[in-house]
Amino acid sequence: MISIRNIVKKYRSGSEEIAALDGISAEIRAGEFTVILGPSGSGKSTMLNMLGGMDRPTSGEILVSAEDISKFSEKKLTDYRRKNVGFVFQFYNLVENLTAYENVGIAADLNGNADKAADALIDVGLEKRMKSFPNQLSGGEMQRVAIARAVAKSPKLLLCDEPTGALDVATGDMIFGLLKKYSQNNDTAVVVVTHNPEVAKIADHVIRLRDGKIVADESRCKQDSEAKAV
Repeated sequence: MISIRNIVKKYRSGSEEIAALDGISAEIRAGEFTVILGPSGSGKSTMLNMLGGMDRPTSGEILVSAEDISKFSEKKLTDYRRKNVGFVFQFYNLVENLTAYENVGIAADLNGNADKAADALIDVGLEKRMKSFPNQLSGGEMQRVAIARAVAKSPKLLLCDEPTGALDVATGDMIFGLLKKYSQNNDTAVVVVTHNPEVAKIADHVIRLRDGKIVADESRCKQDSEAKAV
């Protein structure tokens, strides 16, 4: 689905140039639960931003359906994010004065999918909490609303940045299981950035980053069952 080819991303810090990503290449496939693992500062979030069209590489290509999104105009990138990408963040970003249903409905309506808001909440097990406001929900429930909000758009790519960092272990495990199930049932590429190595146990595909480089790319899908070191 997505081919990342020799991506470099450099930032300036005063007179110093820092490579957040240093020539990485990888494949992200539909229907797979992909986990990007690495310590703080390894380039995980930068890679996620590139996939989501929220940042552009200094050099290299990001091919989505054979189109290089790094060369898109700002308008075309906005269309790409709206039509193809769902985002799930660590701290939910829910609108406090809207119910769970309304939070999901606003996002769904952007893509003409307003009728899918209820279905998305049912899919994450919140059919009895649709009329609840965020301050009436637990952390795990708020994160499930955030997931429902993202998937109500029917995205081809679901990007999750440390989605369980604010949750306890049991609730975090439930969220990761939910995301994997969604990738399988909807043929969606789900990409999760985390520093938690335990998540690798349930992943279809694990990309390990260190100092802006991919140090291992491990695929467990049927068509490519052999892990390869990079």
